[in-house]
Amino acid sequence: MDRRLITEKDGYELLTRYGIPVPAYRFVTTHEEAAVAAASIGFPVVVKVVSEQIVHKTDAGGVVLHISCPEALQEALLGIDQKVAAYDSLAVISGYLIEQEMKPGTELLIGGKTDPAFGKVLTVGMGGILVELLHDFSMRVLPVDTVEYRRMIHEMTGYRLISGYRGHRPLDEQALLDIVEKVGRLFLEDERIIEFDINPLILWEGGACAVDARFFIKTAPVEPRTAAQILPPVPDLLHPSSIAVVGASRTPGKVGYAVFRNLLNFQGELYPVNPSAEDILGKKVYPTISSIPGPVEMVVIATPAEYVPGIVKESGEKGVKSAVILTAGFKETGDAGRILEDELLKVARETGIRIVGPNCLGIIIPPLDLNATFDVQSPLSGQIGFISQSGAIITTVLDWSISRRIGFSSVISVGNQTDMGFLEYLQVLDQDPHTYAVILYVEEIRDGQAFLQYAESMRGRKPVIALKSGSSVRGREAASSHTGSLAGSYETYIAAFKQSGVIPAYSLAEAFDVARLVVSEGYPKGRRTIILTNAGGFGVLASDYAEKSSMEMINLPEQVVEELNKILPESWSHKNPVDLLGDSNASRFARVFDVMIKYQQLWDIAVVITAPVAMMDPKNLAHEMIRLSRFTHSMVVGCLLGGDSMKSAIDMLGEAHIPNYQDLQDAFRTVGAILESCNLDDMKESSP
Repeated sequence: MDRRLITEKDGYELLTRYGIPVPAYRFVTTHEEAAVAAASIGFPVVVKVVSEQIVHKTDAGGVVLHISCPEALQEALLGIDQKVAAYDSLAVISGYLIEQEMKPGTELLIGGKTDPAFGKVLTVGMGGILVELLHDFSMRVLPVDTVEYRRMIHEMTGYRLISGYRGHRPLDEQALLDIVEKVGRLFLEDERIIEFDINPLILWEGGACAVDARFFIKTAPVEPRTAAQILPPVPDLLHPSSIAVVGASRTPGKVGYAVFRNLLNFQGELYPVNPSAEDILGKKVYPTISSIPGPVEMVVIATPAEYVPGIVKESGEKGVKSAVILTAGFKETGDAGRILEDELLKVARETGIRIVGPNCLGIIIPPLDLNATFDVQSPLSGQIGFISQSGAIITTVLDWSISRRIGFSSVISVGNQTDMGFLEYLQVLDQDPHTYAVILYVEEIRDGQAFLQYAESMRGRKPVIALKSGSSVRGREAASSHTGSLAGSYETYIAAFKQSGVIPAYSLAEAFDVARLVVSEGYPKGRRTIILTNAGGFGVLASDYAEKSSMEMINLPEQVVEELNKILPESWSHKNPVDLLGDSNASRFARVFDVMIKYQQLWDIAVVITAPVAMMDPKNLAHEMIRLSRFTHSMVVGCLLGGDSMKSAIDMLGEAHIPNYQDLQDAFRTVGAILESCNLDDMKESSP
C-alpha cells in the first residue's frame, strides 16, 4: 500500500483534535525561530528534526533532550544538522519541532496498523524498548467498547506498574483508558491513516501525555465505500443428494480414479463424467455435465486447470449448487494462474454456483460415508468438524486419528478460497447438529471482520479452535507459495481469535485435546475446580497448574469434609486437592465420586489424577469416571498417568468420548484455553 509519513507537527494536530494531550510545541524553520519558540515555551525543551526522509529520528541523531538554556539549544540544532546530513545526505530538513520536555513517568505505547485480513488493529503496550524486549502488549481488532479497551490495559504484564507495585502509588488508569479510547476512535474515523504509533505515552499519578507520534497515511485518494456484493446462498455441503465427478478415470493412480472410487459408497446418485470412457468401476459414464439426465447438486472436478472455468460454467447453467475443485494450477502458481482463477470466480458469480477450492483435497462427510477426496483414508464418524487450508495436514490428521479413535462430522479442505472461505464453512458446520466442535488450520482468512463477528456469535455455544501457521518469516513464505495466501501478522490473528472467542492452539495435538474435551464435557459453567488424586505430589503440581490456568481451587465446605471423613482413611488431605492416599482402589474413588455427585452444585470442574499403584484396577476406575461424567453437569477431566498399565483404561475412556491426558500440564492448559474462550468473567465497567 502506497503511504507517506506525515510530520510530527501534523501528528500532534491530529491528536489535539481528538482531545489527546501533547506537550506544548512550536514548529520552526530556522535556528533563530527556534530560540524564540524555546523562550516562549520555557526551558527545558526537546528539539526534534522534521524531515520527510527521516522516519527514525533518534537513529539519525535528530532528537536532543534536556536542553536547559539558549546556548545548549543552538549547540543542539547545529549537532542535529550535522548528524542528519551524515545519516542521509539526501534528507531535506524542513524544520524543527521545539517542545516542552515532560517530567519522567511510566512509558507506554499505543499503536495501530491496517491488517489485510481484519482491518484496523490497535495495540497497547509498555513503551520505549520494553515492547520489543519483553513483548508485553495487547491487541484488538477495531471497533471495540470501553470494556475491551480496559481489558487491553489489564492484560499487560506491566499493568502492575499502573495499578501500584511494591509501595508505589497507582498511576492514572482512567486517563490512560480515555486516551486509548480516543486514539481508537481517531484511527477508525480517519480513513487516511493506515499505520501509526505513539511511543512513548507518559503516564503519571495524575494525567498522561503523548510525547512522540508517527502517522502513515495513504497517498492515493480514499475510495468511497461500495455496497457489499450480494452473493448466492451458501449451499448445504454436508447433505448432497447427487454428485458428478468430472475427470473420473479408469486409470489407477490418477486423481479422477481415486476420488470416484472413494465415492462409490455414497448413498445418493453418483455420475462419472468423461468424454473418453463408457464405464468406470461399473457406473455408466456421461460425456458432459449437460448430458446427465437427472439433477446434479454437487460437482467434483479433477481435470487440468485450463478446462475448469468452462466446466463450472456448464455446471452452473445446469443448476449445480456447488463445485469442489481439486485441480491445482491457479493463483498459487503465479500471474497466469491468478488470471485463470479470476476467470473462474467471474463464471461462478455469473451462474450462481459456489466453489470449494480450487487446489484442495476435497470434502469428507463420515456420517454419510461420503469421501469426495483422493485420500485413501476414511476417518471415523464423530462430532468434530475439521476445516483445513492444507490437504497434507488433513491426510496426516486422518491417518493418526483412527488409532486414537477420534471421529469427525466433516472434513473440508479450503484450498485457495477463491469463493467460499473459512466464514462460509464455519456457517455450514455451525448449522450442522452432528458437529459439536470445529477445528481450523489457518494460513489466511479472507474478510476477517465478518469471520470474527460470526465466530463471536458461536462463543459459549459451539467451540471453534484454530491453529494458525506462519509464526515465523519462513512459515509465512511457505504459506504464500503453498495456497496463494498473503498471510497477515501471526500476532494479529492470535489476538483476533481470542477477542472473538476462538481458541488458539499451538499444535495439532493441542487443538484436538481441546476439541475432544469440549465434545465430551461441554463448556464448564465456571472456574470452581476440585482435584481428586491418589498421589500427593501430583496434587501439588496440579494446584500450581490450576492457578496458572485461571482455575479456582475451591475450599471444601464443612459438610463435604464430614462426609469424606466417613469414607476415607484418617490421614487423607482434608482439603482440596483431595488426596485419597496411595493405597486407594477404584472403590474408594467411587465413594468419593458419590459425594461429588451429591454436591455437584459446589464445583464446575473435577480433575481425576491417578498414578499406577498395586491396589488400583485402572479399568474399574475408568468405569467410575464415566459414571461421574454422566451423572453430573460439570466437566470431568481424566489424568490416568503412566504407561502400558493404563492403556486399557484409557481406551475405555476413549470409547466413552472422555479424553485422557497423560501429562498434567496438557490437561490444565487445555481447560485454561476453554475457560478463556468462554469469557466467564466479564470485566465490570467501573473505575479501578
